[in-house]
Amino acid sequence: MAETTDEAGTRVEAPASGGEAAAGNGSGADGAEADAGVTEDRLESIAARVVGQFKKDQQVLSFGELVAEVRRDPHRISRGAFEYVRDMFDWFGTRPVPGTGGRVVPRWNLFDTPWSGGEGAVRGQEEVQASLYRFLQSFCEKGRADKLLMLHGPNGSSKSTIVEAIMGGLEFYSGEAAGAVYTFTWVFSDAFERDRLGFGGGARKDSPAIKAGSHAYLAPEEISFQMPCELKDNPLFLIPKEERIRLLEDAYQGRGETVRLSSFMTDGDLCQKCREIYTSLLNAYQGDWSRVVSHIRVERLSISKRYRRSAVTIEPQRNVDGATRALNLEKNFQIPPVLGHSNLFEPYGDLIDANGGIVEYSDFFKRPLEMHKYLLTTCEKNSISLPSLMAYLNVVMLATSNEKHLSAFKRDPDFSAFKGRIELICVPYLIEVSKEARIYERHLEPIRVEKHVAPHTAWAAALWAVLTRLRRPKSKHYSSDLGAVVARLTPVQKADLYDGAGPPNDLKEAERRDLAGNVGKIVAEFEDVEEEFEGMIDAAYEGRRGASPREMMTLLNEAAAFEGSRCVSPLTLLRGMRDLSRDRSLYDFLRLEADNGYGDIERLTEEVERVYLERVVEEVNDAIDLVEAKEYRRLFEDYFLHVKAFNRGERVPNRQTGELEEPNDELMSKVEGVIGVREKPDQFRRSLIERIAAWAIGHANQPLDYDELFGDILRALKTNYYKDREVSVEAITRNILRFGTEDARDIKAEDRPTVLRSLARLKVKYGYCVDCAKEVLTFVLKNRAALQKG
Repeated sequence: MAETTDEAGTRVEAPASGGEAAAGNGSGADGAEADAGVTEDRLESIAARVVGQFKKDQQVLSFGELVAEVRRDPHRISRGAFEYVRDMFDWFGTRPVPGTGGRVVPRWNLFDTPWSGGEGAVRGQEEVQASLYRFLQSFCEKGRADKLLMLHGPNGSSKSTIVEAIMGGLEFYSGEAAGAVYTFTWVFSDAFERDRLGFGGGARKDSPAIKAGSHAYLAPEEISFQMPCELKDNPLFLIPKEERIRLLEDAYQGRGETVRLSSFMTDGDLCQKCREIYTSLLNAYQGDWSRVVSHIRVERLSISKRYRRSAVTIEPQRNVDGATRALNLEKNFQIPPVLGHSNLFEPYGDLIDANGGIVEYSDFFKRPLEMHKYLLTTCEKNSISLPSLMAYLNVVMLATSNEKHLSAFKRDPDFSAFKGRIELICVPYLIEVSKEARIYERHLEPIRVEKHVAPHTAWAAALWAVLTRLRRPKSKHYSSDLGAVVARLTPVQKADLYDGAGPPNDLKEAERRDLAGNVGKIVAEFEDVEEEFEGMIDAAYEGRRGASPREMMTLLNEAAAFEGSRCVSPLTLLRGMRDLSRDRSLYDFLRLEADNGYGDIERLTEEVERVYLERVVEEVNDAIDLVEAKEYRRLFEDYFLHVKAFNRGERVPNRQTGELEEPNDELMSKVEGVIGVREKPDQFRRSLIERIAAWAIGHANQPLDYDELFGDILRALKTNYYKDREVSVEAITRNILRFGTEDARDIKAEDRPTVLRSLARLKVKYGYCVDCAKEVLTFVLKNRAALQKG
């Protein structure tokens, strides 16, 4: 490249000459032309796709084309916002999932946010979803949304996430064929009745759109003036009521369907501004209605929270939620002369933007109550009085509130008036460990890019969070027998029960059945309870207080930043939990009064560590693989064979001789001693058969699944096998810890394959890396030593 100097005398590189450029590129002008051709082809391709999608989606229709759509699908074109939101729920559909206690409940797929790959999904909260749908269905049956649906709960319980999922679902649904919803814009051109209306010129009278009798497809240069409907009225409101109802009834009957018309469609009408325009045009055209609707361009509404189109969140501000301005007085707003004597007021504001969809009042009670009093009539009458204008609304109203603020409001004299216009939907913290863990699994995904995350990290966070939220059951709330069992539940046992793991194994079989059949009653025990906390009467339902997901994610972030560990692990997290619990002024759940283990944060942290130890000991034993599964399974199968014979009063064939013998009481007693049977042997043995009978009801024509039916017994037998081989297990564990260090030379040659195989199983089967595997092995060794000392 040539050199030259700039004005300051500095040496700079000059651009290559045309010849040099051609030599360097090997193409010159021909290459530039080729690039331009490729770019033009690409732009034409994009343009073709955009226009094709535009037409396919029917983004713009004439009024006549909309009426044709009514005949094809009357419900889709005539539904109100409450029906639209309900239909959106139905469109996404449901699937069965385990609810609290393992019972099957429907989950609305909407809250999995499939349009974003699960980003922003709501974990759990199936009861909340069901409540929302029930209220929407109630609105549809009444034909109007006359209540504000308020989601209330502690900070971080996913209230706003639920609303965001609904708004996201509406955005996605509005882009699908089933979710098409329409509004309209008034369009004027001097090509129509120029002398009568007196517009400025420029439009072509030979326009195909004008020849077709509609302004819907006019080119921009042919349009003199256009005015949208800010309230996004349904275009069918342009049809007189009786004719509108007759049109819809004919459409339903033509499809062989039951007529479904809500009061929104039968009683609804144009907004005040559109009614003024409609009346002015009808007068100008001497009652020629077809010429009035020829000015209508039907437009598909794309719901969007970003652009505040029928999905709006109102923050706790102090300004009003709607206002108007007079168009006639706007100097820069040149309305058509035919409308010059009309009183045209244009509404604007949050509620106006939200109309046709959904509005959320975020942190409802953070705004002065006076700012919300208009809702007393707005919710009931679906209207809001603005200066010079009464705006009739078509919107589903949601609100969110912190539980503390709601509890304070319940003591306000105005509460009774508001309560009649509000439906309360409680959104507690989750009390199911597996669902809580999914929140943290998602949170850990970007952390995994920078640092390895050890197995059980999300689970440990979830277990600790759930344990801080649980309350000790009160025996007085139950029958005497059930109350005695419920009162003995530890926090971990209660968490397991809620998460579908079933009743504790140390209960008698009759107690297990009684407990399993009353999980719903246990979950609902504190639903409507209020108690004093720190001088204030507040809700005391389970999940009202405890560690929030936000606090747990902060702990996970701190564990990831901890330089003393190469991995994010439960042990690092436990350290953070203990640090957090030292300052009781930080969070109210740290100041709860301990109640026999419940609310005792130090003890709950120890419980998480204990359960984690049980998990990793089982994994380490499995990785070392000293005991083959068939050994303890064969023992169980022998035991169960003798139990069946005992219950039936039959004899058992001897494995060696084949001779029939009495059931071996010594064998049965040995197994029952290992698994810790608390009831009389004959009762326990009968209960095993009853367990099979109960399982068979829900698993007809399926072979017995011992792991599902008797997993507790099999685990106990396996653990006992490893206890008998504790010395060998410890020796292998120490050899694994020596691996990769200078002490590796002390590992005997015959032991090396076991070390390598055990490490490989920990990595492949369970997801450990070498660092967190050694961390876990050290943890296991330390606690085994402590147990031996004890």
